[in-house]
Amino acid sequence: MDSTIKLLKHCILFKHLSIEEIEQLLWDITYSIKFYNKNEVVFSPHQPADTLGVILDGGVDVQKIFASGKAVTVNRRFQYEIIAEASIFANIDCYPSTISTFENSHIFLINKSNLVKLFSKDEGIMSKFLESVSNRVLALNTTIEILSLNSVPSKIAYFLLVERNKQNSNTIRLKFSKKSLAEHLNVSRPTLSRELKHMQSKGIISFDKKTIEIHNLEKLEELCSV
Repeated sequence: MDSTIKLLKHCILFKHLSIEEIEQLLWDITYSIKFYNKNEVVFSPHQPADTLGVILDGGVDVQKIFASGKAVTVNRRFQYEIIAEASIFANIDCYPSTISTFENSHIFLINKSNLVKLFSKDEGIMSKFLESVSNRVLALNTTIEILSLNSVPSKIAYFLLVERNKQNSNTIRLKFSKKSLAEHLNVSRPTLSRELKHMQSKGIISFDKKTIEIHNLEKLEELCSV
């Protein structure tokens, strides 16, 4: 349990608490820690939306899987992040998306009734939970804005400008693969690669596997209206 609490201390829900305080809060709370292999489903639209997860190590992809079998990666969550926080109190029966691991992962799982019990024991946890949900709503709005843009260059430019503000740097560190980025922008991977190379040839950006460097911010802003 000690190692679990040390990991939970890094999660937004528990950052304001000491290890001793977390241990005291959890002593009569029912929860579980489950290991998932890479590409294993954690939550799916076939499961009741009654459990919250905290990634202790590893990471997950949040995907919409269509009847055709096509999967679109909506988001990627990493160590110490919360999963399914927007679903657990929603007026729905099952999870709206499929959440599966992109690498071997340990996940802390707590059901709705025990989470409410935690809220009653510490208002700070509830406040941080609401903060997390609000941030996810803002992130969803950004995704909707990207999808509403007409051209691929404008989608890429908007994404880079949002990430620049979030990371406070002209060097954008990608949290997911080019394939996942293409899905996030709702474009094909070859099209994404072609447009990135074109923007690089124009001196607007340069890129490698893990980062994209912004060289011409003004031009990038212009592309948002293309």
